[in-house]
Amino acid sequence: MAFQSEDIFARLNEALDAFAPAERQGLVKQVNGIFEFHIRKEEAPTSEVKIWHAEVKNVGVIKAGPAPSNPDITLFLTDADMVALAVGDISGARAFLTDRVGLKGPMMMAMKLDVIFRTLGMGPAKGSESDLGYDGFESSVLILQIYEYLQVLTEAERKAEVAKVKGIFLFNVKNAKGDTAVWMMDMKNGIGMMKKGKIEGLKPDITLEMKDKDFVDLFMGKTNGQKAFMTGKIKVKGAIMLALKLDTMMKDTQEKIGFFGEKKAKL
Repeated sequence: MAFQSEDIFARLNEALDAFAPAERQGLVKQVNGIFEFHIRKEEAPTSEVKIWHAEVKNVGVIKAGPAPSNPDITLFLTDADMVALAVGDISGARAFLTDRVGLKGPMMMAMKLDVIFRTLGMGPAKGSESDLGYDGFESSVLILQIYEYLQVLTEAERKAEVAKVKGIFLFNVKNAKGDTAVWMMDMKNGIGMMKKGKIEGLKPDITLEMKDKDFVDLFMGKTNGQKAFMTGKIKVKGAIMLALKLDTMMKDTQEKIGFFGEKKAKL
């Protein structure tokens, strides 16, 4: 039986070929990465594996076979899960969190898979991403990961996270263009929630102001909250002790969602 993924990659390539040069370069600029897909026909370890690649870093091409140069991200998944991602039955964020996709490379790059699918007319319909995301902010990817992480927890686990943090956070994040993104995270009431903009009727216990890049560095573990605060990269208003809890929560989330190192496929 043929791989269903063959049809998926053919359709993606046709959509890409139909792009005007400016549209293609727009996608390349947004993604800036080379993807290599190792697709296993079935879950059995002895099942046949085929490889495709998406070079979305220079010219923008999708072809069968290994990437022409070292890929920025390698994805390991079954044929059925590749189809599920392409038709929108599951988002990339949810697939990574539930171990339906294994990866070698940075999660930040893996999260751009949904961008490729959606730009080429496939993938999940806009939902949480558009509700939480801001164009031109890499922080949007991180916020979505935190949101998706909360979604895969049980109600009891979410309540436990809320009981551990006990705080309402307001994030004011600026990008290089000077635009501002605002998110509020309620980890004080019920099972917790995250929202683009402010949550009506709630007052933040702590407000954090920072640059988009500094937020990414904080979440990716390139800097810690205390150091960022001491060097002025994060400005804090309100209950400063909550900033330490945020640092701990981010580290816990990083470990659980596999932001560092390889995330092995369960194949």
